[in-house]
Amino acid sequence: MIAPMEKLVLAGPRGRAKGLLQSLQQAGVVHLETLRAEALSEYRLSPEEREALRRWEAVAAGAEHTLALLGREPEPGRPFPEGLEAAEGALAPIQRQAEGLARERQELEEELALARTYLEPLEKLAAMAHGLDRSPFFRVLPFLLTEKELPLVEEALRKALEDRFLLAAEPYAKGLAALLVVHRRDQEAAKAALSRAGMAELRLGGPYADLPLSEAARRLKERSEAMPRELSEARQALFKLAREAASTLQSLWTRAKDEVARLRALEELASGRFGFALLGYVPVKAKPRVEEALARHKDEVVYAFEPVDEHHERDRVPVTLDNPPWVKPFELLVSFLNTPKYGSFDPTPVVPIFFPFWFGMIVGDLGYALLFLLVGRWLAGYVRRNQPLIVDLFALRLKPPVLRNLVYILNWMVFWTAVWGVIYGEFFGTFLERLGVFGTPEHPGLIPILIPRIDTARTASLLILLSVAFGVVMVFYGLLLRAYLGLKHRHMAHFWEGVGYLGGLVGLLALAAAYLGNLQTAWLQALMYLGFGAFLLSVLMSRIWLMIPEIFTQAGHILSHIRIYAVGAAGGILAGLLTDVGFALAERLGLLGVLLGLGVAGVLHLLILLLTTLGHMLQPIRLLWVEFFTKFGFYEENGRPYRPFKSVRETQ
Repeated sequence: MIAPMEKLVLAGPRGRAKGLLQSLQQAGVVHLETLRAEALSEYRLSPEEREALRRWEAVAAGAEHTLALLGREPEPGRPFPEGLEAAEGALAPIQRQAEGLARERQELEEELALARTYLEPLEKLAAMAHGLDRSPFFRVLPFLLTEKELPLVEEALRKALEDRFLLAAEPYAKGLAALLVVHRRDQEAAKAALSRAGMAELRLGGPYADLPLSEAARRLKERSEAMPRELSEARQALFKLAREAASTLQSLWTRAKDEVARLRALEELASGRFGFALLGYVPVKAKPRVEEALARHKDEVVYAFEPVDEHHERDRVPVTLDNPPWVKPFELLVSFLNTPKYGSFDPTPVVPIFFPFWFGMIVGDLGYALLFLLVGRWLAGYVRRNQPLIVDLFALRLKPPVLRNLVYILNWMVFWTAVWGVIYGEFFGTFLERLGVFGTPEHPGLIPILIPRIDTARTASLLILLSVAFGVVMVFYGLLLRAYLGLKHRHMAHFWEGVGYLGGLVGLLALAAAYLGNLQTAWLQALMYLGFGAFLLSVLMSRIWLMIPEIFTQAGHILSHIRIYAVGAAGGILAGLLTDVGFALAERLGLLGVLLGLGVAGVLHLLILLLTTLGHMLQPIRLLWVEFFTKFGFYEENGRPYRPFKSVRETQ
């Protein structure tokens, strides 16, 4: 549900603004609103405040940069207790040392990569040169190529130099190391010929740039032997510095971010020559925290809480959700789509009721539930260790609080998958049915199968009707909300739209029952005429003429819930076929077939599960996001997210 909010209006002496903001930041529940009034101007930072803002921003950026060099991420800690100059003084030596060590490590890594790439061909080139690279009359051009490219290079050189060159080549691990010797007069022509052949002279950078080949090879070999030790020392020094200075950097970052937030918050205020005024929004439940924070300033400021007007101020009021603990993790599946507008409907409580239930109804396999449970235990391990899950392939980083919510959601999905697995009698398809654990009247077992969904001839009608019933409930509920919210906020077009679609769907359902179900009763005909009459009246009252063709879309959204049965039945049949493959191998090959069948069926089940799980999750969540959320206008109006002014320690 959407938490009720109240408006906070506050005024006080200008000199007390910083202290008041510090108290509100500690309370951490006030959403500050930019206040601009005709009688007051905006609060302008003094030159001293702007300089302090710039310097605190530099401290925050420097601490974050240094932490990154040390392989750490900024995390809230105890704020640095001293002032700005002390913070700058504490940061500077750590930052210089970290930058020096990081630069040293990078240079060593680059030099070591150079040695690993070019040392072998360089030694071969030095042996081929025989000191000619020191001659004042000749020029030596080294380059690397493949065997296929060598004839092309020779042809290009002959065209340019005829026989005035010497070309030698030696194989190495990745190709050929080639050496071209020409008279110094032909150097430019030789380079041009190599360029036309797609070759470039091998030139080492840094301290090896101007050395003869033999000297460059000797030095590079010496460095390749010494660099691993030096690189290890540089990395150890960085690790030691991180261990010793990380807490200081975290405290500096925390203090700097809080100071920057307070200084920037000043610009949200309205100000006169001697006083200031502040406007904010506070959740009703959090009012005691604000009053406790303001009690320290009771002789300095005056303030008042005012109720907000849902009809006229709902565009400006920030929105925060206040759901019970069993619902809160499911906000993850709603909040990234849209923030509901204040005074509207929060659909989050509907998600934990239907999403895991429908997912379980679709998958409905005890074996798959066991695999999902193992995935949940694996993710829970990251939560227990307070470690983020990093997926490099998708550049994804999930923090422990997010993982905790995912594990909670996954546990409910596992529960309903297991429940429906018992109802369907499925464990990796028909595995336990073949072993006599689950049974039907035709093939008795220890546990009777309540709904054998893979026997579509017997169960299709029941499961389809159940799926359509879900569609009726969800679509009708969404349209009732549409009518209620329209009436509540005096949007009569929306009210008539909801009422009209409800009437039209009632008429269509009555018509379908009368003719498809062969139920020719007077009350059913009366219901049909009443529904269509309400629909036509609503079209006239709302003047939304597109309702006439759209009524069939609304009916389609009800029928769309059949996908719960269709996708699930297809998955169950496929799982049964995969298990049948394993049993067929076992029956034909004996003991070897048992082992082979278990392996083949297991691999196939795992492969199919990996390919279909995302789709099985998307089917039920799509029914909520599209078929239900669109009914009451969830995407039509965006609310303002509630972003309380608080310390960085509470935002991470």
